Formats: sequence, C-alpha cells, structure tokens
Amino acid sequence: MRKLLTLLAAAATAGAVAWSAGTADEAPISGTVKAIDTAGRTLTLQSVAGGKTRDVTIVLKPESKIVRFVRPTDPGKAGFVEQALSLSDIKPGWIVSVTTRHEGDKEVADIVKVVLER
Repeated sequence: MRKLLTLLAAAATAGAVAWSAGTADEAPISGTVKAIDTAGRTLTLQSVAGGKTRDVTIVLKPESKIVRFVRPTDPGKAGFVEQALSLSDIKPGWIVSVTTRHEGDKEVADIVKVVLER
C-alpha cells in the first residue's frame, strides 16, 4: 500500500511539473514588428526580455487571428471594439502582443493583437 501511495504521489508531482511547463510556454510575446512574410505566413518580432533583445519568428496559420481595437462607429457606443486585420495589414514598426503555442520548434500564433501603430 505504501509503495502504491508513493507511486501515485510521484505521478501527481510529475504531472503538475509537466502542466506548469506546458502553460508557461504559452505566455504572450510582445515586440516590435521587424519583418512580415505574407507568402510564408510569418511575422518576425524584435522582443526585449530580461534586458536582452532577440528576434522571434512567429508562424501564422489560417485559424490565427489578427486584431486591433478601435472606437466603435455606432453613435452612442463607448469603449473599443475588436477589428479583424489580415497579415498584409501589419506594418514594420508596429508593436504587437502575440499569444503563441509551441508546435515542434516553431512558435505558432493563436492571436496577434496590435498594441501601437507607428
């Protein structure tokens, strides 16, 4: 019985570690758009984390969303509404935040949010 409990505790700990590692990989990546490849469906960002600058290439799949937030055009509506964009709408120099997931050795975008257009 004691051996079974030890085995179950070890399995639960390993599962928790694997789960936390998996969720940590899906944190948003923010940065300045450096390059756009519409044919290859990639976006290269210059990101700064921990005082270090790195370039991150993000793959966009057909189901990846690209959005920006704009004021509504309807009279009387306040706040912001989500506006869909295409990859060709994105410009170098814009600042974006991208929620990604790992697929093999690639970062794949779930959603790209435009933070600042410049």
